[in-house]
Amino acid sequence: MKVEMIPVIEIGYNNQNLKTPDKYPYWDYPELWDKFNTECYKKAGFIDNFKPYVAGSSFYRISEITDNNLTKLTIDHTQEMRDKKYEREHACAFFGGYILSIDKQNKYFPQCCGDLADIQYWQNLTKGKESSFYAGHPEPKVKIQDDKIIFDFTVNEFDEHFTPTPAENLIQFNIPSLKKAIKNVKIELYYFEQRLNKINREQKLNIDNIGELLIWKNKNYE
Repeated sequence: MKVEMIPVIEIGYNNQNLKTPDKYPYWDYPELWDKFNTECYKKAGFIDNFKPYVAGSSFYRISEITDNNLTKLTIDHTQEMRDKKYEREHACAFFGGYILSIDKQNKYFPQCCGDLADIQYWQNLTKGKESSFYAGHPEPKVKIQDDKIIFDFTVNEFDEHFTPTPAENLIQFNIPSLKKAIKNVKIELYYFEQRLNKINREQKLNIDNIGELLIWKNKNYE
């Protein structure tokens, strides 16, 4: 079993006075939603094209976001904080989080309100803390048995549903495989942090420890 965690940023910019597609969900109409998203990004002022992690979605792997686009994302995401409209402690990490892939199959996507700082909750699972997992809402029911982690995506008729809909109600993976996945994804996150440091310097944003702000959120990782 090969477990991977794919770090992605969820990029919106849908408030560009463009008509939102009336066909849902995005995974059934990927070309339509890709076209809409592309038009929104262009109108918002992004220079380069984006490559969605999954066609039609608004998730983008951090390593595939160009420097030009990441610069604009960073400036926009921190603008109000830098304008003193709210304090640093009220700022969020980049929205998105981690796609769970098992044997090259996407099993679980970040949900509403997820962000890159959610890596802390994945790490909690490796320590047997099944009640300390949160990667946005809705949340899977989590059970840990020995070294096995079980996610239950079962929802009732009137409950909030997962997006996209998981192919299976139950998935399981083991703690050693998750530990390896976390080790690998942190390499990608540390490289991403260096890119943010460069943007911070070149754009003179003057943000102390920008990686802590937009990725880690005051958490310590081994």
